[in-house]
Amino acid sequence: MTLDEFTHIVESHGVDPERWPDHLQQPARDLLATSAEAQQLMTRHRQLGQQLDQLLVPEFPGLESRVLSQQLPGRQPVLLDQILAWLLPENAFGTQLWRPLMAACLPLMFGILVGNYFSFGVFIEDDNFEYWEDELAMLSLDDYTENSF
Repeated sequence: MTLDEFTHIVESHGVDPERWPDHLQQPARDLLATSAEAQQLMTRHRQLGQQLDQLLVPEFPGLESRVLSQQLPGRQPVLLDQILAWLLPENAFGTQLWRPLMAACLPLMFGILVGNYFSFGVFIEDDNFEYWEDELAMLSLDDYTENSF
């Protein structure tokens, strides 16, 4: 085991050998018994742990109750929720106005949907269909200002 691996074990799992991974305990103890740098590392980490144990954490009276009683920030509604709130308002006037309009639009939307998906026997198989653009362009150039009607 290298000193870097031992350092990683001590920094990750602490100075107590019982907390080290089982398969690394014996190689780490062997290195600790033979290496002065590993012993110094263990001494520094033990001193650091003792110093951290001596630190006093200040008390914050009423902190828990203040945190639990504070108001949460308002939720930002999702776009779909905003659209549904606009389409289906909760007040009586909006409901009376929008619901009949939406009901009136349903047949129109159904007609557009059916018209887009079905041809109802009308097929355009004419090869001259691609020349319609030319015909329309020529008609647009004609002079219609004369009153010969």
